[in-house]
Amino acid sequence: MSSPCHVSKQKRDNNREVTEEWLEEVISSKNLKFRYFITLSFSKAQTSLISQYLDNRHIKKVILDFFYPNKKPSNKVRVWFFVERHLTGCLHLHLLMEGIDGLSWMTENNRKVSLSKTTLYNIVSRDFSMDDVITEALTNHLKTYVKRLGTGKQSVDIRSIGNIRQRVQYVNKSLSSLGFNQWEHIDFQNSDL
Repeated sequence: MSSPCHVSKQKRDNNREVTEEWLEEVISSKNLKFRYFITLSFSKAQTSLISQYLDNRHIKKVILDFFYPNKKPSNKVRVWFFVERHLTGCLHLHLLMEGIDGLSWMTENNRKVSLSKTTLYNIVSRDFSMDDVITEALTNHLKTYVKRLGTGKQSVDIRSIGNIRQRVQYVNKSLSSLGFNQWEHIDFQNSDL
């Protein structure tokens, strides 16, 4: 078996293409409806993949506790984790996450939600969407319960998934570089694959 440094660019590109096709097939066959693309950047970033995978388990628990503070349903929100290495060697995360009906989420469980004054004003003036409320509340929840996240605005970036094919290509860009060996960038243990 050759080292990743000796793998040709053509083979890396082929691995990327095959992986993207496989992930798109999984999305279709499991009827996944990803709604959010999340990037998490850490103030105390990991350099070890194993340590990051262990942290991902905690991050997934924090996300599920946000949506389901009490009992977790069998059809819970599904999340995929992708690890990306910066030039510095530090890791950050990209997540693809399904959404949830906002009104059901607000009414089903007794929950504490942290929102900015601007968002609260927009709710009162009826200039808001439930997605805005969910993304801001989830951002605040993650910053509170994932201690390694930075406190700046760029530490948690939650946006609409947009074109799912482009997002799948983006999270697999590591396969075109020498930053990872094979498919290490996909956290199979914590992703709902």
